Amino acid sequence: MRALFIALSAFVLCAMMAPEQPLADLQQEARALDLFKELRCPTCIAQSIHDSDADIAVDLRGIVREQIQQGRSNEQIKVFLVARYGDVILLRPPLKTATLPLWIAPWLIFLLGGLVVFFAIRRHGVKSD
Repeated sequence: MRALFIALSAFVLCAMMAPEQPLADLQQEARALDLFKELRCPTCIAQSIHDSDADIAVDLRGIVREQIQQGRSNEQIKVFLVARYGDVILLRPPLKTATLPLWIAPWLIFLLGGLVVFFAIRRHGVKSD
């Protein structure tokens, strides 16, 4: 009885630690890989689910593969994931009121940095020997 329990426990542990299974259809798997690169890992900072080893990224890759097998388009899969996680799941969020700060902030930082450099040079002048 004890040996059966150990064997069953080992089987369950191996099943839980099984590597991800790519799709059998190579075109579908290529499509899945492209989608992985467009989706952000919810627990990682600026990392796609393709590059992340987080548990949720593994789960999301499984969901994407499952959706592809069910015949859904890339857009349908993105809509499904945005409904669940919000626009933050997309590495390139759409331009709309809620995401406007994401699109404007880099330009504002660049502009402010340029102004700081401009006024610093103007104030101290450029000295040449």
